[in-house]
Amino acid sequence: MRTPTKRRRTAAVLATAVAAALVLTGCSAGSSASDGKLTAWLWPGALGDSVVSSAKKEFASDKLQVNVIGGDFKQKLVTTFTGKTNVPSITGVKGEDMPYFLQQSSLFTDLKSLVPASYLAQFPKWKLAEATTSDGKLIGIPTDIGPSALFYREDVLAKAGLPSEPAAVAAATSTWDEYFAFGKQLKAKTGASLEVSMGDVFSWSMAQADSGFVSKSGKFTGDSATVKEAWDRAVTAENAGIVANIEDGSPDWASAVNQGKIPTVIGAAWHAGDIKSAAPDTSGKWRVTATPGGPGNAGGSFLTIPAATSDKKAALKVIEALVAPSAQATTYSQVGNFPSSSKALSESALTEGDSFFGGQDTVSVFQKSIESMPTKYTSPYDAQVSAPYLVELTNIQGGKDPDQAWNDAVKAAKSALESAQ
Repeated sequence: MRTPTKRRRTAAVLATAVAAALVLTGCSAGSSASDGKLTAWLWPGALGDSVVSSAKKEFASDKLQVNVIGGDFKQKLVTTFTGKTNVPSITGVKGEDMPYFLQQSSLFTDLKSLVPASYLAQFPKWKLAEATTSDGKLIGIPTDIGPSALFYREDVLAKAGLPSEPAAVAAATSTWDEYFAFGKQLKAKTGASLEVSMGDVFSWSMAQADSGFVSKSGKFTGDSATVKEAWDRAVTAENAGIVANIEDGSPDWASAVNQGKIPTVIGAAWHAGDIKSAAPDTSGKWRVTATPGGPGNAGGSFLTIPAATSDKKAALKVIEALVAPSAQATTYSQVGNFPSSSKALSESALTEGDSFFGGQDTVSVFQKSIESMPTKYTSPYDAQVSAPYLVELTNIQGGKDPDQAWNDAVKAAKSALESAQ
């Protein structure tokens, strides 16, 4: 997962391929845990290993079995639902897949019938909304979220004579225009790029918006002022020469991050793990501050209880243990998934400073991002519809006229929606 759209794109294409299968089989789940066991499906890195181990011990009397499913998790889950056999008692659903499963809500238990509102109050309203159907059914409890921030190299900015302390950088880059002006100074003084690619600028601009590419009624909105503004912003960054135009997470990206050639990057909380992995020798040189233009979210998943689960109360107790504040803090320390529970933010694993970021309390930055996160509807077709824009932005890098690229992107996006619906 690198940008708000890249991993969603593949999921959306798959959604189209398997939707018919679910419809043809009646979209109803079959038997679950018929042998008296509680089974849970997760993907690698969904939760901390010790969190899973503790749950197995705590629910040994329920014969809790946790299956870590590699490969295409969504495809395997859909196949199981379609076959109506061996449906897990509990299953994770990735954030980018939730719009699809909301269309198949009869497969899942309405958790509002099991948990009080006081319990749900610990989770952000905008995140709960992502797992809520149009008629108010809640099918998932959030395990983690992906609030954004600006990651930057304090040493590179200081050497360039630019603001380098978090509060000062935030003040100097509070809007996209100010951020780009900052990037021009950075480029002139160091030769470094401000952002990874045009696609990143576009995707994060859309992550900050309160609308996407398709409305709740299924209407195409990819030619809206919101999308055009995000598009124009990416083109502006390209014309200013302040984006590197390399693939985020690639070997070229890792090299650029290590060498300080990309010292400022907008990313979700989990992006800290990517930076640490790619550039361990830069430990202590990074800082985190507010996202230019406002917060956005990328990532964050859910735990659900299939409708076929016989003992729903027992399954809920397992979920509550897996997303307990202490468990979320442990998961954060082990795999970097940012807690969805506000209660977890007071755990010591999150309040301690991060040595990689110069001892800075980075969690407080993400917490502020959470508090002002926009609530938006995400269509199950959003990723398919957004893909042409990213393709055409890449074409601009190759010399294509931006206006022609925009027209072609809109035309292709409309066609993608028509094919998907």
